[in-house]
Amino acid sequence: MGIEEIWDITKREFGFVFKSFGGKNYMKRKFTFDSHEALVSFIRDESPLDCYVSVAYYKYPAQMEGWSGASLFFDIDCEENLKLAYADAITVYESLLDDFALKEVSLRFSGSKGYHVIAQDVDPRILDVRARREIVDYLVGTYNFNVLTVDSPASCDIKRLRRIAGTVNSKSGELCKILKVSK
Repeated sequence: MGIEEIWDITKREFGFVFKSFGGKNYMKRKFTFDSHEALVSFIRDESPLDCYVSVAYYKYPAQMEGWSGASLFFDIDCEENLKLAYADAITVYESLLDDFALKEVSLRFSGSKGYHVIAQDVDPRILDVRARREIVDYLVGTYNFNVLTVDSPASCDIKRLRRIAGTVNSKSGELCKILKVSK
């Protein structure tokens, strides 16, 4: 599996975790790329420990200015039981397709303690934090989640970075991967 192709790559901010010579890892943000090939080349040449892309779309991504929207992003974690987190992630995935009639939805393994559900549809990109909170509240109130797995602050953050599928989560050594895609 290769590195995922990022939607609207020129409008996205990227962040990477690197290992320093002193042994302490550090994150560097505000990278931009004009193509998938440039991103893949950077990851191959620089060997970052962790690779992230913003859920936000910007007119000026290197400055994180000119916000023009953000993908709907849901962070579903359960360190004690990945099967329960997966069941809840499937519920969120199916709800976005069925209850909200979204078309561009993916379910991903974060490479560690949970899953990410991402909707790339254009219409909900403009939703603010409050509207995203209402969606989270709807999901939590409507569905009988096995455990409280939806990370509400992360899921409502319109400037959040998320892991890039096809890269390794350095905390676990596991690959972040896309498990299911609508269409």
